Amino acid sequence: MNLGFIGTGKISSSIIFGIFKSKLKVRKVYISSRNRSLAKKLNKKYSKIKVLNDNQEIINKSSIVFLGITQK
Repeated sequence: MNLGFIGTGKISSSIIFGIFKSKLKVRKVYISSRNRSLAKKLNKKYSKIKVLNDNQEIINKSSIVFLGITQK
């Protein structure tokens, strides 16, 4: 299963940490590059994470997409 995260902040990173702690079988996790420092940190920590610049590409490559964005 491929997962995608649009919005890479506290909520998304918490979910990602939980996914990798669990026994869930994940092939790839695609995350947006919006928060570059956090995306880089997650990419360094987990080899299955790939940072993408295009949200549409995240949607196209993912089985499930999480929206971790705040309302303005």
